[in-house]
Amino acid sequence: MKKLDFQPAKSKEEFRGNYKLHDLAEQTGKNLLIQWGIIFKDFGEDKRYEKLWEKGEDKPDIIIEHNGKKALLDWKGKHSKSFLVNTRAIKSYERWQKKFNIPVIITFLLFDDRNNLTDRRFAFLPRHEYIEIEHEQWDKNKTVEFKEELPKFIKENVIKFLHNHSKPAQKS
Repeated sequence: MKKLDFQPAKSKEEFRGNYKLHDLAEQTGKNLLIQWGIIFKDFGEDKRYEKLWEKGEDKPDIIIEHNGKKALLDWKGKHSKSFLVNTRAIKSYERWQKKFNIPVIITFLLFDDRNNLTDRRFAFLPRHEYIEIEHEQWDKNKTVEFKEELPKFIKENVIKFLHNHSKPAQKS
């Protein structure tokens, strides 16, 4: 068998370690959706334990529905208030948005160093614009950052965006 001569940007442990924060965000976010009465079902697939994982088509984590209005939603767990998303992922989300003709919500749940929730925000595609970051991140990924202050991820704002695509309230 031929030995592949390349160094991945992330080790297996670093790659899977990224999911710990994602899993915390997903659990916290799904609990909020349940409390708010917003229906959801899984959409994306968890590929972290596949033997050979390659960059490919990113899928949002879930599809949500409220009174007949649907959106795709992806969880992003963060420790800092930098609302960055992998460029490959954002382009993929835009393709899913176009394919199903429904918006995509990128939800950022921020946690402190003890994993206590400190803030929650969301970007609503296509409403919120982003810019590409010129330099690559530590893991060699290109990223985008949202240009404006993102609305709080609260029931009122999510429902308002789903039904009206309007600017939300900024209650906490």
